[in-house]
Amino acid sequence: MAEKKRKKFQMPGSMILLFFVLIFVAILTWFVPVSVSTTDENGERIIHYNAVFDEDGNVVENVGPQPAGIWDVFMAPVKGFTNGADVSVSVLVSGAFLAMLNYVGAMDAGVGALLKRYSGKKLMALLMLLFALMGTIYGAWEEFPAYALVLIPLCVKAGYDVMTGMLVLFMGAVIGNMASVVNPYSTGVAVSAINNPELSLGSGILMRILLFVVLYVVGTVLTLRYAESVRKNPTRSAVYGLEVNNLMGESGQEMPELTKKRKWSLFIFAVVVVIIVIGYIPWASIPCGDQTMYEVINSPQVWILEHAPALGHFLGLESFTWWGDWYFNEFTYMMLFGSVLVALVNRISLRDFAREFTAGARSLVSITLVVSVSRGIALIMGSGTEGMSVTFVYWIRSLLAGVPVWAFAVAAVATYCLSALFIQGTSSTAGITMPILGAVAFTLFAGSHIGSSGGQMLLISCFTLGLNFTASGLYPEATKMGVLELIQVPYSLYIKSSIKILIPMLIAGTVVLMISPYIGLV
Repeated sequence: MAEKKRKKFQMPGSMILLFFVLIFVAILTWFVPVSVSTTDENGERIIHYNAVFDEDGNVVENVGPQPAGIWDVFMAPVKGFTNGADVSVSVLVSGAFLAMLNYVGAMDAGVGALLKRYSGKKLMALLMLLFALMGTIYGAWEEFPAYALVLIPLCVKAGYDVMTGMLVLFMGAVIGNMASVVNPYSTGVAVSAINNPELSLGSGILMRILLFVVLYVVGTVLTLRYAESVRKNPTRSAVYGLEVNNLMGESGQEMPELTKKRKWSLFIFAVVVVIIVIGYIPWASIPCGDQTMYEVINSPQVWILEHAPALGHFLGLESFTWWGDWYFNEFTYMMLFGSVLVALVNRISLRDFAREFTAGARSLVSITLVVSVSRGIALIMGSGTEGMSVTFVYWIRSLLAGVPVWAFAVAAVATYCLSALFIQGTSSTAGITMPILGAVAFTLFAGSHIGSSGGQMLLISCFTLGLNFTASGLYPEATKMGVLELIQVPYSLYIKSSIKILIPMLIAGTVVLMISPYIGLV
């Protein structure tokens, strides 16, 4: 009789994993009482254990657990989809916009133009910046193997080694993903999962911009130092004496030509990103004479409405969201508008536009479902002011009492570095951890100088930094392993080289998050 083969355990996908968590949280509601949090006249937050708010907002104590049944479990993702619709739409439309850029070949042509125009350290620094921007804006990752076919042989021809090309490509991408300045698939999903209406993709953006700059400087300097050491002394190469595939046979593959239409497409992409960042910057917190930058930067549309009302109405300025007040809807608007402009510039037919736009959105439907289940978990767990989440905070607050902000940042980064060994997906990790840790941050920093929302945004940056250090930088995931297999370099050698760059980046990034609350960036 043939012996039955044992099925190897496989980690379930994000959706299944999150639904298991949803069921587990629902089971907890049968045993864990709910609690509420109020603020007294001195501004101090008080937790009322085993209590709820009545219809008039009064605290009712000794209510016991509030069990969630089958109806609640299956209704939670439905309500989560409704509550997180702004995030879900932004994910779908941003995917469609990127699909349009890829359809016209703009991104590949831009990389190809850099490869042709620059060389040496300048080229590597520019490419790392480009890859970092791609990661920090839209979480680029899976598309990088295509660039490896061109970049790695180019590095070898210039006197470097295959590891140099590997580091330029993936360290650049890791830098961007660790900062995730306006990445809707990590920072955006985390904001949605934390379920605080006061937070947006723009909250904490100055901290994340500083984080990006510091990570880029540290990562680029260390990568270039390795590259130069190899060029001057080939025996210092991580792959010295090893038979590797330098992809010279693939180097004939050419990137698309950077035509005028593709230049305009890239220009549109850059302008869209800049406008989004401008819209998210908290201008009201930046003083300017007797007023703030909020009044200064928003003065043009006020002037147009007063002196040229016809133009103002044509542009829709009466309903325009002022700079500094942008949220997910405005992000989506810019991505949609950018998609239309790219289609017009490249003279894409309506049929092709509809096909590619829909295909781009369809490729990210899974993330919107993850957002829905994540929101569902948050709804059953409760918020920072009421629900089971407040009870968990009540139980552990004695351990957290007096914890300084910097120590919280260090602990949160370390937690996410370790959690990525088990769950690598940013969306699923955010959905599982943010409802609980977000409530902890909300309560822990309620009376501090950064406030509840500041504490939660600090947590989200700790999440992107720590998770991507492990999941993107170290973990043997498919994209990275595919390129290593292609160039025939052992994973252990990649770890040996990359760890010397990743650890200083992690330390530098953690320091940025430690000091940001004390210099007004949160």
